[in-house]
Amino acid sequence: ISKQFPSVAILGCSDSRVPTEIVFDQGLGDIFVIRVAGNCLGTSTLASLQYAVHHLKVKVLMVLGHEMCGAVKAAMLPAETLESEPSELEQALKNIKSSLDEQSLKSLNDSRARDREAVTSNVRRQVEQLTRDSGIMAKVNARELLVVGAFYELSSGIVDFFYEVSVPEEPGEATDSTSEPSQSTDGHVELQQVTTRPPEPSPKPSPGVQNRFIPPPPPPALAEPAPAAPAGILPLNLPSGGASPMRVSTPNQ
Repeated sequence: ISKQFPSVAILGCSDSRVPTEIVFDQGLGDIFVIRVAGNCLGTSTLASLQYAVHHLKVKVLMVLGHEMCGAVKAAMLPAETLESEPSELEQALKNIKSSLDEQSLKSLNDSRARDREAVTSNVRRQVEQLTRDSGIMAKVNARELLVVGAFYELSSGIVDFFYEVSVPEEPGEATDSTSEPSQSTDGHVELQQVTTRPPEPSPKPSPGVQNRFIPPPPPPALAEPAPAAPAGILPLNLPSGGASPMRVSTPNQ
């Protein structure tokens, strides 16, 4: 315990229903976690991720949003309502609000679809902000770091890794990517596009979630019927349960 060697750093939400170590079934020292309402970047959260990348040498940087996020839901309230909150909370919610396309959200009639779209939009915004950090992007371009956005579904325990920062593929390598981060001549790193990957056809829930579906065991195999006795032989049941053949003689015609 004198040192730590996490392989993943996660910027998650402070919601009590999203304990990151339990979601990913990890133990002490396995992951470096920063939790803040709305999983948003700020001075302290970005500094923590920079520490994880440059000093702890993590291989994956993840922004994890979740279903029914209270901070994102509050950010969709009218601006006048947000102004009644304490100044720090008001500013945090307005930062989240700026990442949402509220007109598009209003066109979604399904509440769960609207909730997911709002949360994933916020996650995309935070990932895009991470790509403006030259130190982080240098690790990405060197293939030493992967930056992803994910959505945790409380109701099922499924984690959907839906967003990923890609790097230029080497000649001859197969790619399903549609984007490449690039570096300008003045040293500023910009993200041209970000690769989006569709969810797996049948995603599996996180190992640490207890409410996942477990299929019932298969029914026991039926015993094969005993072979029929040859003609002229009748089985004789013995007390031990075995069968002994008894030949029955038939008169000659």
